[in-house]
Amino acid sequence: MTLIGNAPMKMSHRLMMGLYQLFWYLALPLALGRLLWKGRLQKGYREHINERLGMSWPIGGTTPRIWVHAVSVGETRAAAPLIDALIQSGEKILLTHMTPTGRDTGRQLFADHIASGQLVQSYLPYDIHWAVNSFYQYFSIKVGLIMETEVWPSLILSAHQKSLPVILINARLSERSTRRVSRFSNFAQLIYQSFTKILAQTNLDAKRYNSLGLSNVMVTGNLKFDVTPNLEQIEHALALKKKLTDQVQIVCAASTRDGEEALIIEAWQAFLKTKENPNDFCLLIVPRHPQRFDDVFAQLQSSFTKVSRRSNLGDQQFTDVINHGGVILGDSMGEMSFYYALSDVVIMGGSLLPLGGQNFIEACALGRPIILGEHTFNFQQASTDVIDSRAAIRISDVDELVKAVDLLLTNHQVKEDMSTNALDFANQHTGATKKIVAVVRETLS
Repeated sequence: MTLIGNAPMKMSHRLMMGLYQLFWYLALPLALGRLLWKGRLQKGYREHINERLGMSWPIGGTTPRIWVHAVSVGETRAAAPLIDALIQSGEKILLTHMTPTGRDTGRQLFADHIASGQLVQSYLPYDIHWAVNSFYQYFSIKVGLIMETEVWPSLILSAHQKSLPVILINARLSERSTRRVSRFSNFAQLIYQSFTKILAQTNLDAKRYNSLGLSNVMVTGNLKFDVTPNLEQIEHALALKKKLTDQVQIVCAASTRDGEEALIIEAWQAFLKTKENPNDFCLLIVPRHPQRFDDVFAQLQSSFTKVSRRSNLGDQQFTDVINHGGVILGDSMGEMSFYYALSDVVIMGGSLLPLGGQNFIEACALGRPIILGEHTFNFQQASTDVIDSRAAIRISDVDELVKAVDLLLTNHQVKEDMSTNALDFANQHTGATKKIVAVVRETLS
């Protein structure tokens, strides 16, 4: 078995792969049970299970030349400019996911491409050798593009054996992940070196990959800066803003995770207590995961008297709630451009607790000042840069969150300056799509 150059796989590597496959065989019943359990709240987990097992595939032909893997919502959105560019150049795309929300997002974003037959979706199979082999045998792909951090040993090593080029794109590696990977340095090097190339987001990410002894790394930037906000949603939001009173201001807590809503509620209650006219301020909370909508709504109802769900409100009702200082649960998928365009300030979820942060780049592209918590290790360089650009404020606790919200909602000059800085920050970091397309073209030639 040849994996790196002409060097055979070491016995220790064979042992590691054997143990890894044994783990999957033992874990498979639990994985299937988890799908069924999660399917209670989100039926998508119970659909297309055969694809996850490599037992059936969604189309009758094997026409896509380029395969893009985007595990969930964030990665799918980030891949959009790249996928659009490749399709515009005449390519057909196989787009794989791991989560139903990622698949639903892809279905929404690429509806026209799916209808025209230029893009097909599937779940990525579990990383068991027979499921992976079925995947590669069925789809006659010429190059694979895997988004960010999805490194599956069987998938990558099997592709290398088959001389199928696979590129890790928009790649990032946190300091924590570097330490974890380094514990298995030889085996990790084998897997990462099996990528044809690793296209890192930043110089810091590239340095961390290089520290693992890799020689296939280059920096191409972050695709998330190239994502174009939804113009239709922006126009809708701007039309609604014309119906709002002049004094009302909206704070959007975006992509919040479990435990963060309680901190935001505490801060919002403390902020409102200092205001003579609390109805001049509206809080909009958009949880990251749809299966949490009901729980978050119940939490909001127990904390505030005026609480509504976005899904239950027509436009007139929606603006009425905002004009009367209500709290709104953003329980709709695929409307982040709408929520950002409607808001004055954005609190970025995933950063208030040690969860790594969520993507704040789209909010910057719409000129929204950002409030970040301490925990942004998934966006380490970008978060440092956005703060240095004075487009974001870093807070460490609830008291600092209250002060940051108060500053941005009462000092309009500070808010306007940060808004301009946010736009400049976003515009200065575009261009990753063209660089990645160039690498793909070179690989295909």
